[in-house]
Amino acid sequence: MEVPRSRRRIRHSPPLPPPAQGCTGGDDLISTLPDDMLLQILARLGCAGAAARTGVLACRWRNLWIHLPGLIFRDVPVGKVQAALTRIARRRAGMSVSALDIHLARSVPPEAARHDEALAKKLLRKAVRLSPEELIFVLPRSSIRKPGRRVEITMPCFLHATSIELDTYFLQIQPPDNQILPALEKLSLPGNIVDIGACLNQCPRLRVLRVTFRGVSPVLLEESLTALEAAVALGLTVSLLRIEFDLYNGGHTADGDQFASLLHVAARVSPQELVLVNSFNEYFTAELPCFPRTKSIEMWLCSVCFTQVTEDKFLALERLSLQRYRCTILDLDNMVARCPRLRVLKVNADRSAQVVTIRSTSLQELELSIDEGQCEGIDIGTPLFTQLKLSVDAASDINVSIWAPMVEKVSYWFSYKKLALMFGFWSLQSLRVDTIENYKYKDEGLTKEGKDACSQPPRVHVLCLQISARDQSGPVLNFARELEKLPLSNFTILALNLNAEGHILAAFVSRILGMHHLQTRIQRL
Repeated sequence: MEVPRSRRRIRHSPPLPPPAQGCTGGDDLISTLPDDMLLQILARLGCAGAAARTGVLACRWRNLWIHLPGLIFRDVPVGKVQAALTRIARRRAGMSVSALDIHLARSVPPEAARHDEALAKKLLRKAVRLSPEELIFVLPRSSIRKPGRRVEITMPCFLHATSIELDTYFLQIQPPDNQILPALEKLSLPGNIVDIGACLNQCPRLRVLRVTFRGVSPVLLEESLTALEAAVALGLTVSLLRIEFDLYNGGHTADGDQFASLLHVAARVSPQELVLVNSFNEYFTAELPCFPRTKSIEMWLCSVCFTQVTEDKFLALERLSLQRYRCTILDLDNMVARCPRLRVLKVNADRSAQVVTIRSTSLQELELSIDEGQCEGIDIGTPLFTQLKLSVDAASDINVSIWAPMVEKVSYWFSYKKLALMFGFWSLQSLRVDTIENYKYKDEGLTKEGKDACSQPPRVHVLCLQISARDQSGPVLNFARELEKLPLSNFTILALNLNAEGHILAAFVSRILGMHHLQTRIQRL
């Protein structure tokens, strides 16, 4: 019986193009793709070095990476990048690249690392030949402390660049020699900048500036900030202002008056983000002026106390972080009240504060550290709290009031400097509450299968007690009251760390587990 043929025509695929000359090809279908598609594949490798190594696959790929529209070098030694740029400039004479992104690798031997700055200087000048529209050039900080003058470099003139980002820790940046950067709109400059005003004058279309001052004397720094203030008045936006006083790499320090003066000039610049870093040895106080347009203030300062806060409001401030040793604000409640949009606060309480009060209708994350001092009470209240990190070194019984109905993630740590007697000779050394992701809890084999598994909360809370047995007298602590101070009570895990020193544990553990606060909630010991 004859099977009837289908009326549908059979369509044949077009023949594949022949393989490139000199290639013995077989089934290498990728190599038959057009150059544009192959370049897209190489671009997704994320590094020109990795793209160059594809040349070992087939001769079709050899030297193809040179024609990438954007060139990225990640953690590549200076010498190899320099050789690659020379080769690219020779093969692409008269053609520019859309982006040139270079993150250099530091040499490991100390002798070779000392020459990295000089080589980076030559490499930056060589990059001009590629005429990139976007340039990122990063030389990581070296751990070597090099005495003497820094390596100076005159900023090359990139005629077609609309965005330039430089991060060279030890290079001293000089403004272009009477050359205009006509297309530059975004600029990021690091380190020891000789004359920021002259540099800005060479960039007539500059709109956004990120600037970091490292190792600059207070006098020159104030002159630079004054030049920035004038440029801001003409429409320039300073997206980042970072100032680092580094005494350990040939830098400078500032006394209290100089620091206060610099802070007021920086307030007039009012960058979108302000970062201050110092290694001061002496303790001094200062006034915190108003930064009307600043969204983020981050200060890594040693021994600086802001005793006064301006009467004006920080209308744009969303993030305030004061870290390191004895970097505090005396009137913390007043400061928070002047920040109506504050969402994140990381701060140390001043040792002289008797009651630490924080009340806000906008705050969502709080990281508060209290180190002994005269603190007798903590009063925190905010309706939008989602994350709380509280660390307290308690020398005595401290009254704690925390109102945070929406809190989800907690790290609450109380360390009792003087051993506080709980029951008999059992003393509480520390009490800690931490929130962990539920998948870590499930990994311990306590998951519920079936319908209950979907109803489990995404996070669980752990109560950890550090307890020791000491035959000595001390202040008596009301343990039940300490539990009532906690911002949450739905604990899932109880961790007991006991230093028994020969004493019997059974009765003591039984008493703890029998407390109503723990008995009805704990699922795992």
